[in-house]
Amino acid sequence: MSGEEFAARYCALFQPCCAEVGIVTDQTACKTLFGYSASNNAAAAEDCLKQYEEAAKSPDWCQTFSTLPRPASCEQAYPQGNGGGGGGNTGTKPPGAECNTSAECAVPKGGDANCSYDFDLSQDFCTQYHFAAEGEECFGTKAENYTETSNVMSGVYEVPICNTGDGLYCDYTTSKCAKQSGLGGDCSSSLGCNADDLYCSTTCKTKVPPGQSCADSSSACDDAGYCDSFGTDTCIARRPNGEACDSNEQCESLYCDYDVCDTNPGLGGLSLLFFCQ
Repeated sequence: MSGEEFAARYCALFQPCCAEVGIVTDQTACKTLFGYSASNNAAAAEDCLKQYEEAAKSPDWCQTFSTLPRPASCEQAYPQGNGGGGGGNTGTKPPGAECNTSAECAVPKGGDANCSYDFDLSQDFCTQYHFAAEGEECFGTKAENYTETSNVMSGVYEVPICNTGDGLYCDYTTSKCAKQSGLGGDCSSSLGCNADDLYCSTTCKTKVPPGQSCADSSSACDDAGYCDSFGTDTCIARRPNGEACDSNEQCESLYCDYDVCDTNPGLGGLSLLFFCQ
């Protein structure tokens, strides 16, 4: 299946969402991004599209599309994650090449790639991230769908990072990849703990419920609460829809809409403009 065909059908699924929020568009940017790569597995690509087309029949598609698990057929058709909304790269541009989207950049074996902005040069360039082994130098960590970096010099477009998929994170106190820890293990950042119910305060600790102290870390509260860091240093229970709020973290939905907790549009709603460009 050609990339253009995949992009046309995939992007079309968001046309009703764009119309719903009053955006009239030909989705040029969406079609460009998802049209970069053809699939060598036409059957898997077709099944991938059909699963998304079926999901798009749901009345809450526009709000929840980004929370849906990626079909296995999409991974088979686009193993680097470029097709089916995966956001990955199967491009050919080498590190240091000017780029507009990450999909243009070549992914190294055992690594990742992004189109990254170089603030000193005021331009986007392809940057390759090579997954380092335990004890090797690092400048960041890849954790599921995002990558954080630190102290990367301008003009450097091949960067060693750690991958939490390998059980590693970049310990910035040593600038080397270190093993993530379980409960009670040493850590230097939140990525140093290997479970969502843990937070880092020199060692990995279990997150606490509302009413307990979060003085040692603003990340100490479990999902039911948030840390009142500028007041009591206590985990405060999140508020249900309809109650007043000053920030997203105060709401159970994690969405404060004009000072009132409301239904969260999800990543899909917040990023809808991208699909409507």
